[in-house]
Amino acid sequence: MEMVKSILRLVQLLFVLLTTALVGNVIANNVNSAGSAASAVNFVMFVCALSWIAVLYGIVTHFFSSLAIPIASLALDGAVTLFTFVAAVVLSAKLQAVNCANLGRKPSDYIVFGSDNDEKRCREIQASAVFLWFLFATFTASLFFTVREFRRAGGSVSRPSMSQIGV
Repeated sequence: MEMVKSILRLVQLLFVLLTTALVGNVIANNVNSAGSAASAVNFVMFVCALSWIAVLYGIVTHFFSSLAIPIASLALDGAVTLFTFVAAVVLSAKLQAVNCANLGRKPSDYIVFGSDNDEKRCREIQASAVFLWFLFATFTASLFFTVREFRRAGGSVSRPSMSQIGV
């Protein structure tokens, strides 16, 4: 089971690295994009930064279990899973199903418009959306393992039972 969690964290590290690089390049090549497009891309970069924190904390606590705080791991994995899902939905909804070679009939505030090479930006945003969905799947699996460990360690997110309350 430990091997699965190690591989999962390393895969997350790879996906976060790729997504951060792609979104960073979209931001770096931004010339004059629409405000809604820029805010969507900036939100994805925020999610990438939060994902870096979660992945690095997960890797460190995996190898040095004395540094692990179970409720912090649960909160961090839960938050990053939620935010990754939201970012993947937002980016996919803004992008729509598009052929990057034919952007002729899109409105002027479309998410891929705003750089010198719109086709390249379109492909980078498409790849970012795909990696966000993969990242969401891996964070969901990590959240599952984190919840299992939290429950096994005696942690509870519900009220105590009546037998635990002394009167």
